[in-house]
Amino acid sequence: MDFMTIFGQSRLTRITYAALLLLMFCFDFAKDPIERLIMAEQDQAARELMAPRPAGRTGTAAGGEVSGKNMPLMFKGQEELVKQIAASGRKPTAEDMQNLRAMAVRGAVQMTVGAGASDADTAKLVARRSFFETLSIVAAITMTAITIVGLLYMVSSRLRDIGWPQYLLWMLLAPVFVPRFLAIPLPLLAIQGIIFFFYGVLLILALRRSCPAVVDSI
Repeated sequence: MDFMTIFGQSRLTRITYAALLLLMFCFDFAKDPIERLIMAEQDQAARELMAPRPAGRTGTAAGGEVSGKNMPLMFKGQEELVKQIAASGRKPTAEDMQNLRAMAVRGAVQMTVGAGASDADTAKLVARRSFFETLSIVAAITMTAITIVGLLYMVSSRLRDIGWPQYLLWMLLAPVFVPRFLAIPLPLLAIQGIIFFFYGVLLILALRRSCPAVVDSI
């Protein structure tokens, strides 16, 4: 039993193999535009998110008056807390000061991202950017998987159709996939050599006639 056999006993004739090979070439050229389109949508959402937008009341700073005295610019939450402390007649505690600092940070962030009246729009932009960010990862993984599985199926089935042993599958594809999976740095000449070798193998398999013994056994 050939333990290297994959995809059952599937075979590809020359015409079917050539058709699938053409589809794989077209798919390979389509991957880059698809990735650029997704990244363009993600960048557009990021630009809209960072663009200036009107801030709501909760994110604005304004001066107020406490106990008849003018107060410096404060965010709404800070102003309310200061009024509560003044009305109680007590001195601010460490916790009060911590809350004031936290409100200042939160108010500054709200002013930066345009929270308040436009908060719903901000949430939509954040969700849109996150969607395309996730989609770019999913698309890259999916297209890579389609390429790998497709090539394995095509080469394995074609080898079986022309009567060549299945262990040649790994010998033919290893120079292409191993450097990518292991992130092995290669000189430009080696990369070009692998590309020529890869397409040469696919061309040989496309031109090779089916083995009569294999055809008769179908």
